[in-house]
Amino acid sequence: MNASHGNPFARPHPAVLVTAMIACCAAAAGCMGSWAIRGTRIHYNESYSDTASKEMLLNIVRMRYGESPSFLDLPTITTLTEASTKGLGGQPPADDLFGGVFALKDEPTLAYQPRSGDNLAKSLMKTFKAEILLDIAPGQDTTTFLRAFVDSINGVRNSPTATSAGSRIIEPNDDYRYAIELIEGLQDRGALRSRVAKRDVEAHGAVAAKDLPGGVKVPGVGMVTAAKKGYFYEVAGDEVTLLKESRLLALTVQPEQLEAADFQELVRIFRLEPGRTVYTVRGQENNELDYLTEATNTTPQEPSDTLALNVRSGYQVLAFLSKGVDVPEKHLRHGTACTFKGPDGRPFDARQITRGLFRVCVQKHRPLRSEVAVPYRGHWFYIAEDDVQSRATLNLVKLAIDIQSQSGAAGPVLTLPLN
Repeated sequence: MNASHGNPFARPHPAVLVTAMIACCAAAAGCMGSWAIRGTRIHYNESYSDTASKEMLLNIVRMRYGESPSFLDLPTITTLTEASTKGLGGQPPADDLFGGVFALKDEPTLAYQPRSGDNLAKSLMKTFKAEILLDIAPGQDTTTFLRAFVDSINGVRNSPTATSAGSRIIEPNDDYRYAIELIEGLQDRGALRSRVAKRDVEAHGAVAAKDLPGGVKVPGVGMVTAAKKGYFYEVAGDEVTLLKESRLLALTVQPEQLEAADFQELVRIFRLEPGRTVYTVRGQENNELDYLTEATNTTPQEPSDTLALNVRSGYQVLAFLSKGVDVPEKHLRHGTACTFKGPDGRPFDARQITRGLFRVCVQKHRPLRSEVAVPYRGHWFYIAEDDVQSRATLNLVKLAIDIQSQSGAAGPVLTLPLN
């Protein structure tokens, strides 16, 4: 009689051990997919976000030295996670179920796509529209957008000469910054708020019903086709008008704040109609211009119910923010980076125009505490750890340029398998 028969402490047969190990590996493989997601997704997300911010910062620094920005998009990340075991088949120790080595391998493949051609032109050279505030404005605070993306509002200029990488004459923007600070103060206490509204815009003038095919007031096929594209018909008597619903941005003023000193100052600077509680915000490209009279018109602008924004392109935004980059003194002495003058011909510190909005520090060695830092020309350029506003500005610009860019544009792709 086998002494081990019925003994719960007897060593299992090797065949049983192998079977048990195979079952364990199969069970592990079944949950490996979810484990791989938990172990890799956040790390990839952090790396992608971190490198995208550094790439944007590097491009801004490059433009301070008169160079062109360059973007390398990462449209796809493909990763293969493989689990395996090695060294099986030996006699396991008395206190183990089985022996062997468990191995886990992660093989990502990165597809880089240089941003070029139409995609680059669309993301950098095409001007933003004022309506972008409807999509990316951070809550009620629109001041970052107004300071970085806007050249002028109702003729008040935000140093437009600073939007060229090659410009040497910088125009101060003290009046503009003062006006934006007034807006920020009014927003902080709830006196001024941005609101999204809808209105019906006439897409085509009224047409008599008798002029429509078949003499009907609203053509059935045409009505369906129009609805698919966001248009609709309005019937008034014997006339039919084609309309389109559009969104617009408006600034609303609390009635009790109309006589406040800071709001009155804002009305004066932007030459707004006093006493109104709603002002429309739109881009200047929507303004009608009579070129025969505009060039000779020297009379003061009439009070307006609109804040007309002259909005910049992505390239102009980056060039403007590059004026907030600190430059080593020896680079200025050797002419590696340009120096600036004001309209009066005197030396001008261009960092004044981005004060409180964006600043990039520089030092010889890598900073110990900085989330965004890039090496360039033998120095480290970085955003200070406690400079929340500069980081927020950088991220807003990155987001806006990504929105402007055409996703999925054709271009050469460099694929790197990492083993």
